[in-house]
Amino acid sequence: MTNIAAMSALQTLRGIGSSLAATSQQVSSGLRVNTAADNAAYWSISTTMHSEKLAMSAVTDSIGLASGIVDTAYAAMENVHRSFVEIRNLAIIASDMPQPEFKNLVIGGFSLDEGYAKSDVAKIEQQMQQLQDQARDAMMSASFSGVNLLYNPKDQPDRASERTYSFVIGYGEARVQTLDVKAIDLLLLNDDAGYPMSHPSDHNPERSLFDLSDVIDTPGSFVPASATWYNILLTNPMTGEPEAYDVHPSYTLMRLENNIARNGGDRAGLYSNFIDYLDTKLQSLTDRMAYLGTVQNSLDTHDELNRRRIETVTKGIGRLVDADMNEASTRLKALQTQQQLAVQALQIANSEPEAILRLFN
Repeated sequence: MTNIAAMSALQTLRGIGSSLAATSQQVSSGLRVNTAADNAAYWSISTTMHSEKLAMSAVTDSIGLASGIVDTAYAAMENVHRSFVEIRNLAIIASDMPQPEFKNLVIGGFSLDEGYAKSDVAKIEQQMQQLQDQARDAMMSASFSGVNLLYNPKDQPDRASERTYSFVIGYGEARVQTLDVKAIDLLLLNDDAGYPMSHPSDHNPERSLFDLSDVIDTPGSFVPASATWYNILLTNPMTGEPEAYDVHPSYTLMRLENNIARNGGDRAGLYSNFIDYLDTKLQSLTDRMAYLGTVQNSLDTHDELNRRRIETVTKGIGRLVDADMNEASTRLKALQTQQQLAVQALQIANSEPEAILRLFN
């Protein structure tokens, strides 16, 4: 009987030990479904949900990167806008100044005329050139993680008009969701704006807001003036292909004044048209800023939505696989108590033969 009692106590102790080990693992890991063997259905669902959660976490990182690119571009656009507002204001001041004299009316390229250089208008233009340089610096430095939405340098592998930025904004149903932005819709300066055209008035798909020369009508004259900020369209002497070439300084006001001095016309009317032209440029820049603002809002909205989805999926996974810690802890204590009682029963069962032998002695 004692042997039977000892074996029964030992078997009970082994069973309690197995349950105790499983419960201890649940408490230590915090999981009631740790492997497929624990619950195949719950394990499969939770594993899939965990994979989607990792994808959504990657989306959060991608949205953060896209926001950095867009925010950098917007800050640069603000700088460019401020610079050209000041340029417009300086043009208004220059229109009221005395008409400058020229030593040589035939200006070669973008060379400063000695007579014009002594005028008050030339002093205003120096300030304008500084503002132009500031605007260009802002465009060229608007790069984040190697992406610049405002400036396109020469010799790129693809044309700006054919480039699309696809910002990752979500993931669902095994499909990546993107927000697509055409590069040319935001570009302010394209140093690769050269494009073959049969006539200067033809549409140039590579031209951005401040590229090449713009025609300014001169009232009272058959010869219009032109405004150039950063580059001009010429023919490459080696290849014979059209190519954009940088000009610095651009001498925009000098070329307006030279057109009046050479060809006549209404100077006040020309300046009025030039100022209207600058207002049109500012409006186009404002439109781009508004568009960029909608992209910012869209990224913020999708970021918040994605974070909420991550929270929801995390809770869903927890409901499937997480252990009820109060229940598991109570069960663990009960099993520990049963283990102690089983050990005592085994000790009692093992001590009975010794007691019988002492009686015989």
